[in-house]
Amino acid sequence: MSRRYNNKTTPKVLDGKVQKKDNHAITAREGYIVDRKRPYKGFKHVITKKEIHDFIELIPDWEKLGIGIEAIIFDEGGDNFDGLYRHYEYEKTGIIWLSAWPKAMWVDFNDEYFKEHKWHLDILGIVYEPNEDEWTCHFTEEQAKAFMLMHIFLHELGHHVDKLRSKKQNVMVGGEKYAENFANNRFNEIWPSYVKRFGQP
Repeated sequence: MSRRYNNKTTPKVLDGKVQKKDNHAITAREGYIVDRKRPYKGFKHVITKKEIHDFIELIPDWEKLGIGIEAIIFDEGGDNFDGLYRHYEYEKTGIIWLSAWPKAMWVDFNDEYFKEHKWHLDILGIVYEPNEDEWTCHFTEEQAKAFMLMHIFLHELGHHVDKLRSKKQNVMVGGEKYAENFANNRFNEIWPSYVKRFGQP
């Protein structure tokens, strides 16, 4: 089973606007919630609710950055995205989605995505090999967890932080470039603490 990360969008969003709002009564003013959806056949969650809470404790300014995060949702998997930040027009809140991982523990990245993230893969010790115009990357469960938390989650958080920078705190002004730079900078900042808390993947 393979999975191709060609972009960070999903059919659940059209033109950057979510078509239906999730029914979460608890907002970030009271504390974000973590929701776990049952993975589709052939997929599994590589992080637990406790681990996402533990990881957030490593983010030194989460109290400021996390303002407006309503929920963190573990998605069923099978979509063409690894993570997703969903926000609602004219609102300051948002939701971070993290996709379930293939049980086979290997994924195909297109060439652009692979080159962009190769330094992450090397730090995590991922074994990879070329496969026509893609790269097959073989993860262990600990490596998949580290990639999910240390890059995918931070990238989606970067979209939220980007939105908070806008005048009305409801528009992402920097787009993918800002989110990627945010995630990369935070990776370097948090990595030693991650290894201390979760161990070397």
